[in-house]
Amino acid sequence: MAAEADGLLKRALVPLLLPEKCYDQIFVHWDLLHVPCLKILLSKALGLGIVAGSLLVKLPQVFKILRAKSAEGLSLQSVMLELVALTGTMVYSITNNFPFSSWGEALFLMFQTITICFLVLHYRGQTVQG
Repeated sequence: MAAEADGLLKRALVPLLLPEKCYDQIFVHWDLLHVPCLKILLSKALGLGIVAGSLLVKLPQVFKILRAKSAEGLSLQSVMLELVALTGTMVYSITNNFPFSSWGEALFLMFQTITICFLVLHYRGQTVQG
């Protein structure tokens, strides 16, 4: 039973947060203060925390546009420029095989920015262009 739980924990943590050698160092040898592995764990956890936080960043703006039924005051050019920057960041990161925890926020911000872009076009009466 304990071996099954250990195997399940290892399958969950190794690809996501820790290299296998660090998993062994922390969970097999019980070296909880192994600094190189703690740095890796902290870095991955913070990266995934930022990705999780990026899921909610632009939602208040989207809801405000929907509630007001207006995108007045928003510049379509600035929204498009932000979209280009996010796309560039994401493409560069994927091309260089960076881990998802380092570029995942760009993906979710890009989806939210696309939504804002369509809302700006919709409320300006340019839905066909969107």
